[in-house]
Amino acid sequence: MFIGRNGPDQLSFALTILAFILSFIPWNYMYIISFVVLAFALFRMFSRNVEKRRQENSAFMNLVNKIKMWYYRSKTKRQQSKFYKVFVCPQCAQKLRVPKGKGKVSIKCSKCGHKMIKYT
Repeated sequence: MFIGRNGPDQLSFALTILAFILSFIPWNYMYIISFVVLAFALFRMFSRNVEKRRQENSAFMNLVNKIKMWYYRSKTKRQQSKFYKVFVCPQCAQKLRVPKGKGKVSIKCSKCGHKMIKYT
């Protein structure tokens, strides 16, 4: 059925789910928007311009990966904030991670060698 056509990919799958979710919103025009999104997903699946659809899917996956990486970095930062305090070197703006609860510590920047004394 999909020989020579794009077929289902991540973007058309996401559009189908979005159309399904939009169809449950009780607003007069939401059904029309849901239908248009679903029609676009079907258009993408049955399209013969495979290269263009691959470029669109690649751009979508790059956006999804950026969002995932932002989420994982912020999650790691939140988890590490329990055990570490982060200081910024005033000379080179390097982030320096120091264990919490150690009191007054001398910190040496690993990048530029600047020394500072901070409380953790």
